[in-house]
Amino acid sequence: MDNKALFFSIVIPTYNRSLDLVRCLDSLVSQTYKNFEVIVCDNASVDNTKEVIAQYENILDLQHIYLDVNSGGPARPRNVGARQAKGDWICFLDSDDWFSSNKLEYISKLTLDDLDFIYHDLNIIQNGAMLRKMKSKNLSKKDAYHDLLYSTYGIPTSSVCVRKKIFNDSVGFAELSELVGLEDYHLWIELAKTGTRFKYIPLSLGNYFLGNENLSLNDDGRIVRYRFLFQKYIDAEKKRKSKKKISATLNYHIGWIYANKKKLDKSGSFLVHAFCYGSFAIKWGVIRIVLKNLFKK
Repeated sequence: MDNKALFFSIVIPTYNRSLDLVRCLDSLVSQTYKNFEVIVCDNASVDNTKEVIAQYENILDLQHIYLDVNSGGPARPRNVGARQAKGDWICFLDSDDWFSSNKLEYISKLTLDDLDFIYHDLNIIQNGAMLRKMKSKNLSKKDAYHDLLYSTYGIPTSSVCVRKKIFNDSVGFAELSELVGLEDYHLWIELAKTGTRFKYIPLSLGNYFLGNENLSLNDDGRIVRYRFLFQKYIDAEKKRKSKKKISATLNYHIGWIYANKKKLDKSGSFLVHAFCYGSFAIKWGVIRIVLKNLFKK
């Protein structure tokens, strides 16, 4: 395929983030590779999002889709936007995040024939400064499915560029309330299960905004959602050892949440289980949690 003719669709779900959306869209105006469209799928915003988008309609190849009812999460707007995509590849971008100016150009220069799913690192930005790098996981070429289930997980949605046909043939982002905040993780696992060919780029080609109003990672509802997600794969696994490893990953996430809530008495049994039965990545994750809490005392 001639990569010079490569056309990207950038799907942006948004809800009441007009100020952040300006920064997001500005990063697309500054892209050095220009062959792309932008689809902003508005999850029933009641701020001035519509007016902000109108300012870019003559600058970008931009489509604004407005959903009359808020769906309670980004899954539905992502799915709706992706269904409207005309590009060969779909890039997902949350409205409070933004791309580096060379992101699309970098991807356009890759040999894409043997790839279905491309992702990379992100810079975590807080209060206008880089806090740290969000490192993605370099998935196993032989078994990406179990690699995702055996690890602490790390493929940020705003780094993902997926072949449109692969996305269209997939289950899409789950629009279940039980998976809000984990719908991306669920989709990556489902894609891996069907043999999707992943490519990790060990570079920061975008920025993740760490604000004060992010979806809570530490509430009890998150624990319920993790149980809902992992139980499906535990039940489907035939090998006892694999069941234990997936269960250990679930226990790691629960232990991590309790540790971050300063409920160390509750986190202990989950972290011990994770360390005993988990993969190397899970064991190392437990050690980091323990060391972090020791040094805080």
